[in-house]
This record gives sequence, structure tokens and C-alpha cells, in this order.
Amino acid sequence: MNEILDAIKSRRTIRRFRGDPVPEETVRAVLDAGRWAQSFNNAQPWKFILIRDRETKKRLSDEAGKSVYYKGIAEAPVTIAICTDPEEDPHHWIEAGCNAHQNMALAAYSLGLGSSWIAVLDTDSEQPIKKVLGIPKNVRVLSLMPLGYPDENPTAKRKPLEEIVHYEKYGQKG
Repeated sequence: MNEILDAIKSRRTIRRFRGDPVPEETVRAVLDAGRWAQSFNNAQPWKFILIRDRETKKRLSDEAGKSVYYKGIAEAPVTIAICTDPEEDPHHWIEAGCNAHQNMALAAYSLGLGSSWIAVLDTDSEQPIKKVLGIPKNVRVLSLMPLGYPDENPTAKRKPLEEIVHYEKYGQKG
């Protein structure tokens, strides 16, 4: 197995973090991985908000907790808000919400960090987050990523490929 496949199979959602600070160069490496995500027409529509301030993370956790699964935001040494301007890219929610976030999660794992993906699925969920972080009206919050050194080691199970792969047409098994 190669390093990328190993990281994909080994990375887990982490919601409990040790209190150790994450060095600036490590955080920048994670952000840089997000910057290198693929995007439609190379639009690169993402904006990342780096949140280290304890009080801001607590407010964000309290406000976001009313409408999204927020565990880990306040406890993580770092939380990253992944945002985009929909006018920059018609596929903004895939580019920033999926591609950039996944790149950052895999980079974090490769650097010994844990993270989770907190999707912000609708405008009602994002309004309190936008208020706390001072995000303009035209910018969307797509996800939040608590980030830090893991204080848990969750296991995962996956369905066998035979259960989820269809050949040529839905329902045809190999």
C-alpha cells in the first residue's frame, strides 16, 4: 500500500483533542494543502479563517451548537472555517467544502494531527457562525474543521466492496 492509500484508510474523525498547541508551520502546511485542491476552471474559490482564540472558539461552539454537530470546536487548539464566494465558482460547495477540506484533513493526518468535518448544510446553520466570525453576506461557510493532536483513537468499519459496487447498471453485482 502507498502512503496516500494508507492515510485514506487510517484517518478517522477526531472530536477529542489534547491541549498541546499546534505549531504555526504545521497549521500553514495544512492550509497549503487546502490551497492545492482541485477546482473548476482553477477558480480556487476557498477562503480559510484560522481560529485560535479560546473565547472565539467557545462562542463559535455555543452558537454553532444550536444548529450543527459542533463537538470539538472549543476544545481543539485550532479551528478552521472553510468558506467560499459562490460567485467565484458555480461548484464552490464541492471545491471548497469537499476538495479543500479533504486535502486539509489528509494533510493534518499525515502531520500527526486529528480533525473532524463539521458540515454547514444550510443558511440557517451558517448565520450564527457568520455572526461570530464577521463573515460578509455574500460569503458562504461550508464547513468547520477542529484541528489538533488526537486524544482518542476511534476504530472504523467499512462495508465490503461487494456490497457497494455495481457493474454497468445499478443492481448488477460482479
